[in-house]
Amino acid sequence: MNEIDILQKSFEEFNQATIRLQESYASLEEKFAGLNREMEAKNIELEKAIAEKKEATNDLENILSSLITGVVVTDLDGNIRTVNRCAEVYFEESQASLQGRHIGYLLGAPFEGGGKKVFTSTSYESDTGVKIRKKGRIFEVFGSPVRAWDGRVSGTVFAIRDITKIEMLEDMAKRTEKLVAMGEMAANIAHEIRNPLGSIELFASLLVKELDNEKEKNWASHIIASVKNMDNKISNLLIFARNRSPVFKRINIHDVLKDVIVFSRQLMNQENISLTIQYADFEPLINGDAEMLKQVFLNLILNALQAMPEGGILHVTTNPFTGLRMGGRPASYVEIRVADSGAGIPEEHLDKIFDPFFSTRERGSGLGLAIVHSILDMHQGLIVADNRTEGGAVLNVLLPLLEEGSGIEPVPAISR
Repeated sequence: MNEIDILQKSFEEFNQATIRLQESYASLEEKFAGLNREMEAKNIELEKAIAEKKEATNDLENILSSLITGVVVTDLDGNIRTVNRCAEVYFEESQASLQGRHIGYLLGAPFEGGGKKVFTSTSYESDTGVKIRKKGRIFEVFGSPVRAWDGRVSGTVFAIRDITKIEMLEDMAKRTEKLVAMGEMAANIAHEIRNPLGSIELFASLLVKELDNEKEKNWASHIIASVKNMDNKISNLLIFARNRSPVFKRINIHDVLKDVIVFSRQLMNQENISLTIQYADFEPLINGDAEMLKQVFLNLILNALQAMPEGGILHVTTNPFTGLRMGGRPASYVEIRVADSGAGIPEEHLDKIFDPFFSTRERGSGLGLAIVHSILDMHQGLIVADNRTEGGAVLNVLLPLLEEGSGIEPVPAISR
């Protein structure tokens, strides 16, 4: 074989190797194109999954933000990881300021302990929850473990409800039951006492006319004065006990307050009381008995004056208020606040001051605030007593405003 044949053969082998190489390259290109198509499809699926996950996360965040229940999520040690908008409003703190803090800082006792056993137990899983008092409100807290995909507990989620108004309504219902029972008893006793008192006053009056001795006349006059004082207390008792029907009319509560303040202004001046009044910039129209409501606010103002024997400041303010009626129906109210700068109400008396015959004054009948409570109950209203942080007491009255359809412009809803 000569050199030309060898060269020709080598060239043919080179051509064949080139063809095979081109075929392999074409095959690789085809496989690469297939892989690219698969990767593009996987990328589309991944982007879709990420978008769905992001959408689900946004939905969850929006749901958490829109809930009217506070939600707080902690880790196993009770350190706060997530707080929703409602919880921020409840406790007047932002998520940034709460992040990493212990749940006990937010909820107090019985959540002040630490450790995994506390926060993974079922001690907070119940139908009633745990009641706590914070920021002047009553909250009901429910807890439940947060579980990972493999079933492990990774923390605790706390659901928090504001039950302040519910507690107020329950207390009011209990107090109303007590007032009805005591009212019936008081009416019977009052009628039994009033008859002999009338006889005592009559005979004492005859003695005043018949007696010549000045000292004995004074004794008889003292008997008459004591009988009149007792009769006045019995009259108050009958006002409280009598199931008097209010005469409902459409009234402006500001007009009622103005009449009461005109009536009591002279007494305030005599007692060295400064008065500040701030009326809300809307017409608080209600369905009520003006005369009975005047009795309510006059009673509250007189109580406030008696709490400031050395003089002071009386604040009367009105505000719109949005809350819930019985049955959970939203409703608009007018809030009337009567606040004084006196010594305040002892904590142990706050729950008793609306009870009949409870009085901290030596000569008090203990019926004034009971009558106030009874009248407000007839008007589907509420009254709550509290102490001011700056000193003194405040009594908050809520009265339902006329609803839409009553011919009155509805009051803008304002959440408090």
